[in-house]
This record gives sequence, C-alpha cells and structure tokens, in this order.
Amino acid sequence: MIPGEILVARLSGGATLVRFQEERRGRVSVLLGRNKVARIPPDRVLLATGVVAAEADRFESFCDGARDASGEIDLSEAWDVLADEQEESSLEELAGLYWPGSPGAPELTALLLCLERGTDYFVGGAGKKYRPRTRDDLASLLERRRREAENARDARELVKVMSEGRLPDPASRHQESLIEALKGYAVHGEELPRRQAARELVQASSPATRDLQRACFEMLVRSGVFAPDEPLELRRAGIRADFPPEALEEARSAAAALVPRGPGREDLTHLDAVTIDDEETTDRDDALSLEALEPGYRLGVHIADAGALAPRAGPVDREADRRMASLYLPERTIPMLPDALTRGAGSLDPGVERMAVSLLAELTDEGDVTGWRVTPSTVRSAEALSYEQVDALLESVGPRRPMVEGLYRLAEALRRKREEQGAVNLDQPEMIVRVREPGEIEVSVRDRSSPGNQMVAELMILCNSLIARFCAENGLPAVYRSQRRPDLSDLPDVSGFDERAAPVMRRNSIARRMQAARVSTEPMAHEGLGVSAYLQATSPLRRYPDLVVQRQVGRFLAGGEPAYGPEEVESLAQRAEVQLRELSRIEEGRRRYWLLKYLEGARMPPGGPDLFEAVVLDTGGRRTALLELVEFPFRVRAELPRAAAAGEIVTLRLQGVDLWRRVGLFVHVP
Repeated sequence: MIPGEILVARLSGGATLVRFQEERRGRVSVLLGRNKVARIPPDRVLLATGVVAAEADRFESFCDGARDASGEIDLSEAWDVLADEQEESSLEELAGLYWPGSPGAPELTALLLCLERGTDYFVGGAGKKYRPRTRDDLASLLERRRREAENARDARELVKVMSEGRLPDPASRHQESLIEALKGYAVHGEELPRRQAARELVQASSPATRDLQRACFEMLVRSGVFAPDEPLELRRAGIRADFPPEALEEARSAAAALVPRGPGREDLTHLDAVTIDDEETTDRDDALSLEALEPGYRLGVHIADAGALAPRAGPVDREADRRMASLYLPERTIPMLPDALTRGAGSLDPGVERMAVSLLAELTDEGDVTGWRVTPSTVRSAEALSYEQVDALLESVGPRRPMVEGLYRLAEALRRKREEQGAVNLDQPEMIVRVREPGEIEVSVRDRSSPGNQMVAELMILCNSLIARFCAENGLPAVYRSQRRPDLSDLPDVSGFDERAAPVMRRNSIARRMQAARVSTEPMAHEGLGVSAYLQATSPLRRYPDLVVQRQVGRFLAGGEPAYGPEEVESLAQRAEVQLRELSRIEEGRRRYWLLKYLEGARMPPGGPDLFEAVVLDTGGRRTALLELVEFPFRVRAELPRAAAAGEIVTLRLQGVDLWRRVGLFVHVP
C-alpha cells in the first residue's frame, strides 16, 4: 500500500472507501473524506485497489462511481451457478464469474461494497470469502421479506383508516395484532413490554403529539375499538365481568337445589327480620331482628349462608377467590359470585326462606352483652327497608316503628360504649355516583351520620367483633383486622371556623393521624373501633375473606375441623390486603371519572361555568393548595393567594376538565 491508495476498510459504519496514509506500529492510518484520520488494525482492510488518488476530488469521483455501480449489481445468476455446490468464493472469483474477463479495481470495489452491504444471495465466510445461501435459505429469506413488505403495507393502511375514524374491513391478521398492540399501549403505556409497534403507529398517525398513550386511546375511540368512557382501570387490572361457564352452571344448580331447612339448621323464620340497604341494592346479605326481653333485648344479625351455596374449591369458589370482592362502579357492578347466588338463592329477599348464619345476642338497654351464640339458621325476611325509610320511620308513627326505634336505641348505646373505649368515629359523608342509560349521570351525597346508616353500621360492628371473639376462643384461623388508637391530643381547635368548614377540618385532622389497619391471623385490639378483636364476616356474598370466615364458623358448628388451616388463612390475608386495596382504587378512580364528566356536562353550561365553594385543607406553604368542595366530598387542587389559610372557605370556578388525567381545572375567584 502506498500513500494515497484507495482502500476498502471495515469501519463502524460498515465497508467504507478510504485513502491509505501510513502503517506504523501495527496500525494502519487512513483518511476518511478530506481531513479525518482513523487508525485501524491491518485485518480491517478488505481491499487495496491499487488506485492512487492524491487529490480529494479524484477520490470522491472514484467513490461515487463505485457506489453507483454497486447499486446496480444483481448476483442472482452467479448465485444460481454456485448454490448447489455450497463452496466459498473469493472476491476475485465472484468478480470473474460476474464480469467475464479481467475485472479491474472499480468492479472489485463495487462488488465488495455490494457484498458487505448485504445481499440476499451471499453471506460472509472465513478469510474474506463469501458463501452462497442455500436454496431453502434464500426462499425463506424472500418469503420473510415479502411478509415484511405486506405487514408494512397493512400498517400504513391501518393508520390511514383509523385516522379517518374507522377500521379495515376485513382486517388482516397482522392488522388485528396491531390493533391488540394499540389496545395494550392505551391501557398500559410505557409499561407494555411490546410497545414499540404501537408507538410507531401512533407517531405515524399523530406526529406532533407528545402524549402517545393518550393519542393512542383517542385513536381507538375514534375508530370504535374503545368506548369514549372505556374503563381502562378494569383493563389495566385484568378484571373480567363474565363468569366461566362451569361457574355459572354450578351456581344455577346450587340455586335450583336449595333446601333452606335441614338437620343442624335452626328455624328462625318466626322472627320479624328486615333488611336495610341502599334503595337499589339487589344482593341483600344481612337482616336484623329484635325481640324484647325482660329486661333488655335479643338482637339477631342474620348473614346469608354463602358458604353453603358455593362449595369450597369448586368453580364458583375458585372464581370468587380470584375476584376477592364485588366491584361497585357507577356504571355497573361486577359481582364476586354469579347472579344466581347474589341476586337469587343467597339474597335475603322478603317473603322467601333463606339459609343464614345467625348471631343472637342478648343486650341490656345500656348496650352490655350478657350472652350470645352463633347458629346456622333458616330465616325469612319480612321487609326490605332503605336507609331513607328507616330515617323516616324514626320520625313517624307506623307498625314498623317500635322495632326500628329499639334497634336505633340499642345502636346508640353500643356507639357510646365504643367511644368510651376510645373509638374514633369520623362519619365521613359518602359521594354516590350512578350512571343511567343512556349516559345520564346522577350524583348525590349520603350522610353517614344519618340514623339509618349509623344504626346498621353499629350493629354490624357488634356482629363482626363477636364473630372475631368466637373464632379466637375456638382456635379458628381467621383474617383479623387491628388498629392502634391515634393520638388526638394535639387536634387543632375548629370552633372558630365556618360551620361548613369545621366538620371537614375535624375529619381531615383526625384522618391524618389515623394509622392504617393491620391485617393478621392473630386477634388484636382494633382501638380505632374500640373493640378487643375484629374481623369482617357480614358480607360473604360480596367479600371473599367474609366467605372464608363463614365457612370456618359453619364447619366448627357442624362438629368438624376448620375448613382452612393457618397457612391457608395467612396466604389469603396477604392476597386480600393487596387485592382489596386495588379494587378500592379502581372504584375511587371510576367515581372520580364520572363525577368530573358530570361536572363537565352539567356544571359547565354554555353561559359560563358554575362557582364552587371549597374548604382549604392544606396550603403546604405553596400556591397550589389542597381543598375539599363543600357541595361534594371531593378533593381538588388550585392556586390560591398566599394569604389563604387552612379552614378558610374560598370560591372556585371550574375552568375545564381533563378526563384522561382525571383532574378538574379549578381557579380561584377573588
């Protein structure tokens, strides 16, 4: 090699035309273009052309000619001659086959660039030689190229039609797979493992967008793949609404074979029992009865015996275990058990005999429990009351009033005793959001401090605490809940606040000091409720841990061993804690979505948005403060003047709603 000679060298960008400068200490110095120098090992030099180009212009002219000629080379005939022999050939041998005669430096250079760039017909071998692909390999390669080209056309067509708000008809298999990728990306975003194909499609459709996941969702909505109000939370959590066929069949068979009366089941149908739920409740899983004694009362809390309807480890039970609880959304309910059980054989509807597990407790007027027992039973509810009907009965005269009044007085006594034990009662109002067909949104606020709500809540706390004692005293493994008493010694004085702000600030101050409840298989005090032991057992149609407790109690009462061992219950406790928290987040997310949509439609009229009063909860020393609306127990953020203080009531205007981000854009109105 002499200075200025044109070489073909393998650099980081592949085969490259360079000029030789010098060789020293085992390295070859070459010129790239006009000024750049690279030092490479000698074995990276693929071809010394023998052509000297001292001037840069001549070098560039040679390079252009070699590249142009390289692009016109077709090695199919040469490959056809050599394919069956499968022998490696040198560059010179291939050149002699392609150009009869004696090919020169330009031809060798062009052929080398073609081979190094990658050709369908030859692959690199050992010692700067090239091997022809086998006929089968070439056929596979060409078929793959054909599919890739076809898939690329399908992708371009998919982007085109989805941008127009429709789908291909019919869609190819590749387009169907791309639609699934888009759905996955709209749901999971950057957490989706195979997200690149979806990202490329969205970028092709919306090149200017910065939020690819949102643009993906909007593209799917325009084309009808997703509904505008698609519950992405459910898709993200992998929650399905339908039950497996085998679970539905088992539920139907259990409901059809229901025989409420039987050996070992106490007949309590003579009791005047009532259910108290929301007006629209269809899965009534608890009923109450009250008998006057001398002195005191006998309270009956009758829980639907879901354990007797859904055999352990059967299809229904496996599905209930997977779901862990019913999911109550504004637009729909996804039950834990099939309707044949929750709305049929398991629901304590008026006038029909149902299997139950009953707690019968004797209490004094002061709420002291003087005796109690648990028994499998048959009950017949006399009436289904709503919370509002209970509140009305306490203010009127009627045949049902004595019973309701007695239950309420008893509940008040129980509440006082719990508070004496340190219980903390927040009475947080509950926002009810319901979606009617076709898309009508209703929003209301339930006062949990109303007599009906407080009465039922108090009697369920008593039932759960006594069932917890029953399990603890009889060594039945169960999922207990405990909580330490919060330190409320430094609660801020709210007496000087507006009467609308004071209860909000008090609840907020207490809630911030409350510790999260602990879940364990060991019974410990639930100091937040003021009871010595506590578990949840009153909703076996709706919560799987309640169903497990009911099975434990039922098996023990029948004279058998516990249905579940300690390790099984421990495993359930850990899974339930995670899943129930996730279900709660989903329910809250959907409530927030539909409330914001309601505000956007009903509270942002064409003439201008409504104004909202809000209590300042915390400024945190920042201009963006946390507030709670006075009209709804709903928290928002907004920029406030620096003078705004916690507990103050300010006026906000709803400037806009971003349903994708689940936020309302509120601004302060001076």
